Amino acid sequence: MATYKDLHGTRVNVVSSNPSNPKDGEVWYNSTLGLLKGYVLGTAVWTSGNALNTKRSAAIAGTVSAGLASHGYVYPPSSPEGGSVVTEEYNGTSWTTVNNANQARYQTSALGTQTAAVVFGGLNGTGGAGPYTMSTSFEGYDGTTWSNLTAAPTAKAGGTPMVGTSTTLAQVCGNSNGSGGVSNTVQEYASGSWSAGENYPISVQGLAGGGIQTASVHMGGATNAPGTSNVATANEYDGTNFSATGAIPAASRSFGGRTGTQTACIFAGGVSPLNQKTLDYDGSTFSINPATQVTTRPSVGNSGMSGTANTASLICGAGSTPTLTNTEEFAGAVVETKTLTTS
Repeated sequence: MATYKDLHGTRVNVVSSNPSNPKDGEVWYNSTLGLLKGYVLGTAVWTSGNALNTKRSAAIAGTVSAGLASHGYVYPPSSPEGGSVVTEEYNGTSWTTVNNANQARYQTSALGTQTAAVVFGGLNGTGGAGPYTMSTSFEGYDGTTWSNLTAAPTAKAGGTPMVGTSTTLAQVCGNSNGSGGVSNTVQEYASGSWSAGENYPISVQGLAGGGIQTASVHMGGATNAPGTSNVATANEYDGTNFSATGAIPAASRSFGGRTGTQTACIFAGGVSPLNQKTLDYDGSTFSINPATQVTTRPSVGNSGMSGTANTASLICGAGSTPTLTNTEEFAGAVVETKTLTTS
């Protein structure tokens, strides 16, 4: 077996304090602490954050330090029950209620940043009995005020995945009706108008996605309205065509997504058997990350999670069983100074 000296050309140094600028893989013995230290890759982790002010299944946009939660269904005993216009901003520590959205909706899809976000579709209406109607509505948020933008050609619900930015995006599949009907259609938005994109290879609901309009990956889903016929397939999109890529570890749906790029992204919290699991995607292969969500949710859903990179993501809220308000933050593995042991 190769020794540390064989690999690095020197023996382990004995120092009284940790070096200020260690090299990747460097190991030393801290004589003051009596500990073997190294500058090595740490572990990814989910941690708890503070709760939403209004208990609902909000759609999330933004980042761990500047998040946005809007719309969603308010369940009893919170009130008023039904679709919501409530909007809250997150500063990395706490949520603050800000200006209401224009239309009370739930099962919406969100995308963008805290100061440049859009929300699409869902089910319009208020009250426990409704009636609720499928929505083509498209609202924009500039960090202060909501405005009504050009409506999409086709109504979708179920937190259908949108990938890209608030000004250039692709909306893929999604519920075709209020009962969870499947869809394979793609709608693209750019320069203030909508157009049809290439159809997804299969009709599903509960799909998740990440990336941008011209370079994204989409995975999982269910091919039936009750969501019992889950799939493990995944496909990449180049803005024109879909192509198959590596499958997820098991058939599942309703993951949180929209965190990272087509070649480096994460998904979290699908339905069983991948509930509370975090998946890494490297551009060809999905693998299970050892980081486990703090809270047991039925599923996260694509609009229940947001972030800009595969090393930092935000989850908040959940559906009716149970309705949750707590926040979770993901921190990916980074190279850091750690105590080394034999375990």
